[in-house]
Amino acid sequence: MMPNRGCMLAAAIVAALVVAAPAFGTEGASADTLFARGDRALDAGDADAAEALFLEVLELSKKDHRAEHGLAVVGLMRDDYDMVIKRARKAIKRDKKNSRYHLTLAYGYGIKAQQGGFQAMFYAGKFKGECELAIKYDPGNVDAHFAVLQYYVMAPGFVGGGADKAEETAAVISDLDPFRGFMARAFLARREGDLAAAERAYTAAVALDTTSVDGWVALASFYLEQKRYGEAVPLGERVLRLEPDNYGAVYQLAKAHLLLGEDLDAALRGFTEYLDAGIDEPGLPDPAAAHWRLGMVHEKAGRYAAAKTSWEVALTLTLEHEQATACLDTLRERHPELW
Repeated sequence: MMPNRGCMLAAAIVAALVVAAPAFGTEGASADTLFARGDRALDAGDADAAEALFLEVLELSKKDHRAEHGLAVVGLMRDDYDMVIKRARKAIKRDKKNSRYHLTLAYGYGIKAQQGGFQAMFYAGKFKGECELAIKYDPGNVDAHFAVLQYYVMAPGFVGGGADKAEETAAVISDLDPFRGFMARAFLARREGDLAAAERAYTAAVALDTTSVDGWVALASFYLEQKRYGEAVPLGERVLRLEPDNYGAVYQLAKAHLLLGEDLDAALRGFTEYLDAGIDEPGLPDPAAAHWRLGMVHEKAGRYAAAKTSWEVALTLTLEHEQATACLDTLRERHPELW
């Protein structure tokens, strides 16, 4: 029930950074200055620095709802949804009509619902309720409309789901933001198994806004999932022209080259760039996955010793990496001389 860029990996809380916060040059700074620095840290993906700064804000002003919400976003970045819920509720207590705060709380509840368990239905209801409050306090909050759209699609009718409600919400999104409207239509079409309609919607979205990285990424991902690798490659290249440091696109383009099998050098460069960048961020493939894919490149190119090394590295990073284990087992059968 999270938006595209809401998908996130866990990261440990680094207490030392919190303790060492004055090293950032914050001593004597005002709450507004500290909050602005924390916001910039969030934009840069530095959850630890952001946390340290927002906690300093709260030391100066215990009722600062902006800092509480900032800490909720830190929780999202770390996959710590208890932290999201706790901090977002505190922010809302101090600013009850803030649409953004209600949506952040909804994301926390939504992921808790997706985790299953006996409380899943309880959290699903809370997710829906917070989305509706976000829309109530800001009817133009497209992200909130998109979130509740996903609820209507996934939830059974007896708890408020339904295709008719989803269609109505998609129409509202289209009125507010035509680009996001096409993305909503694509989402609905895919849920219904209408891949042709989904492709038409994605194509309409990128035609409407040719500068949107989100649109090109969505269409490229769609082609990858349909194993239309030749069509995914130029779209991935376009994304990187628009946003050269989009490492998700770097990885997916390398994957497309690998699976297409026509330019293994490009696949090698892509996975190597991804690994050299030290990427371990929310929503992106982890280093073990990149080493596994890199091993596949080496294997296809006939560099079996290098493939073995890559898969062994993947296993050192993730001990039970099933794909790397299977690849090594097959390689051992075919090339026992490497052992």
